[in-house]
Amino acid sequence: MLDKLCLGTVQLGLKYGIKNEIGRQPTHEESFSVLQAAIENGITYFDTASVYGNAEAILREFGIGHYDVNIISKLKPNIDNNGAGDTAKVVQQEIVKSLLNLGVDFLDGYLLHEAKDFYHTEIIKGLQVCKHKGLVKNIGISVYEPEDALNAVNSGKIDYIQIPYNVFDQRLDQTDFFEIAKKNHVTVFARSAFLQGLLLMRIEDVPRYLIEAIPYLEKFDDTVLKFGYSRREAAFLFNYCHNGIDKIVFGVDNESQLMDNLKIIEKANGFIECYNALCGTFRNIEDEIIMPSRWINT
Repeated sequence: MLDKLCLGTVQLGLKYGIKNEIGRQPTHEESFSVLQAAIENGITYFDTASVYGNAEAILREFGIGHYDVNIISKLKPNIDNNGAGDTAKVVQQEIVKSLLNLGVDFLDGYLLHEAKDFYHTEIIKGLQVCKHKGLVKNIGISVYEPEDALNAVNSGKIDYIQIPYNVFDQRLDQTDFFEIAKKNHVTVFARSAFLQGLLLMRIEDVPRYLIEAIPYLEKFDDTVLKFGYSRREAAFLFNYCHNGIDKIVFGVDNESQLMDNLKIIEKANGFIECYNALCGTFRNIEDEIIMPSRWINT
């Protein structure tokens, strides 16, 4: 059951999300506690990035390289520097930096952090060279838009793809993305099960700039309560039970949250009716709600 889980580490390196329960970045001790509990409970995939504050360094200080786990990191944006220098070489340098930051000899996966880089020939070349050299086993991309997701899985150039997917963001179900990914042997990682915490917020705590999300949250409540689930349980299981999703990338602020999420998957067997009720119910929600990059704090 746990082989479908991938622990994200952005919360360990930055104060992240609009529902950060501890109101700050975790201490090193708290982060180490999360990582130790994850490993002890059988999680073997960890997602990080050089732009996640000091997340890579925290993983190194924890000693992640001493464990039999799979680490995925990402290329920082804007490495091309307007065409100056050898871009493919810069990609390799960035991967080597991440290896040093993490204290490991190779990465299981290395992803482009921005979709526009997928269309940059030299950047792709750099990834392919690093894969050939054994610095990384799998290369891929993290996307935000369905068009980029479809282009990537159709390209034959990637092994991994990370997508946004949750109860409110079912855009890719309206395409043949999942079928193409499976056909082309692309591993699908889904992030944002909780939509950066929005799906877990109390109605009275929703910020004014997301007030239009309130009717959807109320409908979410009405739907899941009929089946005896909390919003947290339903949001997590909605991703977990999707047949086209290979790995769920999720983050936590503390060890207690981690253990709560692990307990949720024990309820997966009875979730099918709730899952079917949620499928399609929240399609076509406005981008201003489902895309955090468009949230405007006013």
